[in-house]
Amino acid sequence: MSLRNSQPLIWTFVALLTAALFAGALKWGKVTIDLPKPPIQKAQFIDLNFIQIQKPTSTSTPQPSPQPTAPVIPPEESPVPEPVAQQEPEPSPTPKADPAIVKKQRQAKAARERELARKRIEEKRRQKLTAKKAENARKKAATAAASQRTVSKPSGISQPKPKYPPAARRAGQQGTVTLSFTIGSSGAVISARIAKSSGYILLDNAALSAIRSWRFKPARNALDEAVSYSYTLPVPFRLR
Repeated sequence: MSLRNSQPLIWTFVALLTAALFAGALKWGKVTIDLPKPPIQKAQFIDLNFIQIQKPTSTSTPQPSPQPTAPVIPPEESPVPEPVAQQEPEPSPTPKADPAIVKKQRQAKAARERELARKRIEEKRRQKLTAKKAENARKKAATAAASQRTVSKPSGISQPKPKYPPAARRAGQQGTVTLSFTIGSSGAVISARIAKSSGYILLDNAALSAIRSWRFKPARNALDEAVSYSYTLPVPFRLR
């Protein structure tokens, strides 16, 4: 057999072998072929309102057919936007103060504080001065009261009796002379007068002359100071 005559047999054997192999592959394994998926089309609504039922007419005149209207496509629902959190506005930066203005304000504040301090010092000084004046006035009043208050009365050192005038004795004159006199801080009688006369001038003058020569220890006040003191004293003249 020549090579040209055996060539159809070879192709037949190759075809049978290919078919057998394919059949075995289908039996023992699963051959999947990924076919392209058809595109998904959105559903479209067609408005059929343009279709009208025509009533039969007696005339044979053909009615013009209505023009079809374009299909109405409902609008797609827009997605609801998510709420956006509102951000608080950032605080505006504080403007920087002018150094010259700040310096003037500080100087004015310091001046006010110095003025207030000066007023407080003056007020304290005024209060102290007022308190001091009140204390001095109180002391003066107490001193005056103490000086007017006599603690010890005068005591006699030398008190000679008045001399009976001889002319009054011969004339038989007698009576009592009331004298008012003041003893000074030195103990001497600084003033004397007749408070009540005896009725006889000789007896009155004799009593005044005797009183003016008397000496005393002066009176003392609450401050232990020698002070003046006034007396009223009766001086009797009696014949024996």
